[in-house]
Order: sequence, then C-alpha cells, then structure tokens
Amino acid sequence: SATQQTFLWQHTSAVVPGFTGDTVAELPLECTYDFEVKAAKYLLALDGGTVPLRFLFSGTVFGRGNQSFSVRQVPWDREQPFDMPVSVWRDLIRLHYPGTGWVRLTREAIDALAAYRSARGLLGFDEAITELLAAAPELR
Repeated sequence: SATQQTFLWQHTSAVVPGFTGDTVAELPLECTYDFEVKAAKYLLALDGGTVPLRFLFSGTVFGRGNQSFSVRQVPWDREQPFDMPVSVWRDLIRLHYPGTGWVRLTREAIDALAAYRSARGLLGFDEAITELLAAAPELR
C-alpha cells in the first residue's frame, strides 16, 4: 500500500564564511505558533516522537583557484534528513510564548473585541473573550 506524505516547505538562507575541511554553520529556521499555518497545526497535533525533516541545499561555493578564484554550484541532489524531536518545538514555543496561545483574527474582529472590552471597562482581550465565552448559552 502506498503511504501518503505531506510536505511543508520553508525557505531560508545563510552565508557561510570561508573554511578549509569541514565546518558547522547555523541555519535559521522560522518557528511559528500560528495555527493557521499547517506546520504549527501538525506539530501541535503530535503527542511526541519525532518529525522527519529533509534539508535540501543549493547555492554557490566560491573558492581559491590556481590564479584567481573558482565558482561552483552546489549540486541539486544535496540533502540531509533529520528527525527533530517534537519536544524541541514544544520547548521552543514554551520559551517564547509562556502560558499563552496565538489566534489570528480579522481586523474587524479585533476592532469589535476592542470596542466590547472598552465598553465594559475590561483591561485586556483575555478578559473580554472570557466574559463572552461565559455568556455563551451552549457552554453553560
């Protein structure tokens, strides 16, 4: 039976200073808590284990030539798999968003919530949402 694979693409870039032999370089990767983004929904749904990542490399390598410098393209087949523990993402989210979540709202919804909050003298959006939820008949 065929297995279905889901691919989530993310692009990033880095410039690595010159070196001889092997080197280690940091590669910045964005990590989001926006549940409108498929990767965040996927990671939140996992209880544990690892997430299979595949890093695909491309770019240009500049080096010293015999009389000047050389230029080579990184071959398109250069890749590196990595199994990232789900706990890494969860720890990162706890570090940057301690005790909170993230919800994207339309501008109209934010304005309406701000007006509700202001009309009732509430200090924050959390209080406004909590009050609105407490008033919902289906939640009582």
